Amino acid sequence: MKKFTVILFALVVLAACNKGPEKPQNFIEEDKMEDILYDVALLQSMSSFAPGVLHDNDITVNDYLYKKYDMDSLTFTENHTYYASDFERYQKLMERVTDRLRAEKTEVDTLMQAKPEKDEIKASALVVDTAKVKEKL
Repeated sequence: MKKFTVILFALVVLAACNKGPEKPQNFIEEDKMEDILYDVALLQSMSSFAPGVLHDNDITVNDYLYKKYDMDSLTFTENHTYYASDFERYQKLMERVTDRLRAEKTEVDTLMQAKPEKDEIKASALVVDTAKVKEKL
């Protein structure tokens, strides 16, 4: 029984020392993987908050990504697993994606705040003195 326990313990230790998945054959460079994960986040957000936009434009999230980055689901899955297996590297990668999303949100928020000003200008141009309109009639 002791022999079995020692062998089992040795196997568990060896399994714990595994370095993770091997580098995929169709390896995606880290910068490109960042772009892919950024697009994944944007498209998932769109599918949650504005699903009609994707549907109206006949866009399927996965098909769009695979076509844009010239890859298939296996390539994406293998590379995503490869990057996710190195926690520190993946965390830095996701921080860069998050930073890009925040920058994009700031830009969109700025544009959204500027838009009401334009609408107000258009609305003020439409204000008409009704007394003058009645005089013309």
